[in-house]
Parts: sequence; C-alpha cells; structure tokens
Amino acid sequence: MNKCIVLYEGWQLECCGEDFSTNSSIKWLVCNNAKIRLPIKIDNIDYYYEAHSSDYKNLFVLEGKVNKIQALFQKKEPLETNPEILVPKDGTLIDINSSIETLKINNEMEFFAYIVEIEDYSIRPAKQEEVTYKDTIS
Repeated sequence: MNKCIVLYEGWQLECCGEDFSTNSSIKWLVCNNAKIRLPIKIDNIDYYYEAHSSDYKNLFVLEGKVNKIQALFQKKEPLETNPEILVPKDGTLIDINSSIETLKINNEMEFFAYIVEIEDYSIRPAKQEEVTYKDTIS
C-alpha cells in the first residue's frame, strides 16, 4: 500500500479548504518544493497542500484516502537579532481524527498545520483548468 505525507497549513483550510477526517477521500492540489519553517523536525513530508498558487506547472493533483491526521502546534519567540519578528521555536504533534478537532484543543501553543498521511494515493501534474486560484498582482 503506497503512502505519502502532506503538510496542510491551517490558514489554507481556514481560507478556502474543506474539512477532512480519517478515511475520507481527498483530491488536493499540492506542490513538493515549499519552504516552510517548522517548529519541530519532520523528515518525511512528501507534499505541501497549495490552493493559493496559479502556477499550475509546479502543482500536482493528489488523490487518495486520509489514513492519519496530526495537528502541529507551535510556540513562537522573538528573533534574537530582531525582537519584533516572531519565529517558531518549539512544537508538538497531537493525533486527531478530523480537521474540525483542532478547534476543540486547548493548548498553550498556537495551531499551525496538519500532518496528513494519505494512503492508496495517485499523483499527477495539474492541468491549467484545475487551478482556480488567480493571482491578483500584475
């Protein structure tokens, strides 16, 4: 059985995503070259959910079934060289069964992203008509 790991940032779900849970079927736009600063080391991220890019040539369509979800929480601290900038310094993962559950978790840390294990997946390059996000900057 093939499996992959997707990092799905919380702001993406809040903006225009759809809730998901274990055993649900998904069809997501993803990329594999995101530069995201994580509060803890996670070695096995294969793809990054990306609904806010119009660059269809660098996006893929991932389809599969959600096998496992973890909520990634982080604690931010001021950057030593510039205290006005907050950077992630610590984090924790909490197993959940649905993206909705993060709303119920009372944690000292701020919710950041979902780490989602997808099984029985297929992946292919996205077609231009599948990418509905349009850049507003000209």
